[in-house]
Amino acid sequence: MLSGSVDHVEGDPESGDVVRVEGAHGERLGVGDYDPDSQIRVRMHGFGPTDADPDEDWLLARIEAALAWRATHPALRDTDAIRLIHAEGDGLPGLSVDRYADWLVLKLTTPAMWRRAQRIGEILQPLTGAQGAWLRGDTSVQTERALFGSVADEPVQIHERGRAYWVDLRHGQKTGFYLDQRDARDLFRRLAAPDVRALDLFSFTGGFALAAQQGGAREVVAVESSLPAHKLLCRNAPGVEAVLGDVPEFLRKDERRFDLIALDPPPFARRKRDVSAACRAYKDLHLWALRRAQPGAHLLSFSCSHHVGAELFAKVVLSAALDAGAELQVLGTLGAPPDHPLALTHPQGAYLNGLLLRVVEPA
Repeated sequence: MLSGSVDHVEGDPESGDVVRVEGAHGERLGVGDYDPDSQIRVRMHGFGPTDADPDEDWLLARIEAALAWRATHPALRDTDAIRLIHAEGDGLPGLSVDRYADWLVLKLTTPAMWRRAQRIGEILQPLTGAQGAWLRGDTSVQTERALFGSVADEPVQIHERGRAYWVDLRHGQKTGFYLDQRDARDLFRRLAAPDVRALDLFSFTGGFALAAQQGGAREVVAVESSLPAHKLLCRNAPGVEAVLGDVPEFLRKDERRFDLIALDPPPFARRKRDVSAACRAYKDLHLWALRRAQPGAHLLSFSCSHHVGAELFAKVVLSAALDAGAELQVLGTLGAPPDHPLALTHPQGAYLNGLLLRVVEPA
């Protein structure tokens, strides 16, 4: 355990060490995990002069607390797929744990959490009763593997509020599925009346497409460029028109108009320097999406680039509407469900920004 100032860690800590952070006058500000290879050198998991140094009891207590409140939260019912631990949101930076039916997928993004991986597995196995847990990382340096039990190489099925999805736990994006869009899928279902034509752009494995089918939409089109994701899309939402192709190209070539559109692209700004290019990409997508909207259509539009905040994202959408000659109403803002909590000490965790828009006058 080493000490340092806010912007400098004194001594010679190693990657993955826990360090004490001190202010300019030597006062203790908190403790965190040190990573010299990251742009964020210390990820804080405790603030204040009396916060305890992390040990096995600390790790157990935080994991137990994260699982306990989710188990009884009324907004997290009717699904067997849920985020059990959400990094900084649960005071465990670098650790995300998702439950998919009888299996867990852990994503570790800091050296400190990789060092704790075995102990984390020992804690989670009896608490969850899971058949197996799969360990995933952010870099090729770390080896993905089973943490405990067994995890099939084939997709497993989950159930979410009347919808059934096949999820690839080992190879799918993120941890296999976009659990952070659960509430948005519920909204999409409610908006998908029998007279609605729905369009799911960047469909991945058909999350919004199946929700539209569940709502009774008379026609559902889903567009996805990844072949493995497209195969699961066809399996998850049989009967939809599943297009394997590039979304911008589809929007330019297909002249149909839709009553309900989901626009959920991948992150365009993974680094701060990518923000300008990302805003141009978001604007271009909205220009074309608005051309595919019917009068009165609903558009659920998202940015999962945490460098593109909610205010900037709204400005980009407004700019696209002005250039397209379209008139929009904002009916609400959209974000991650309660199992993805935001710590007020970590506002950067608000990565998912969405808008529920009504297209008064399309382009």
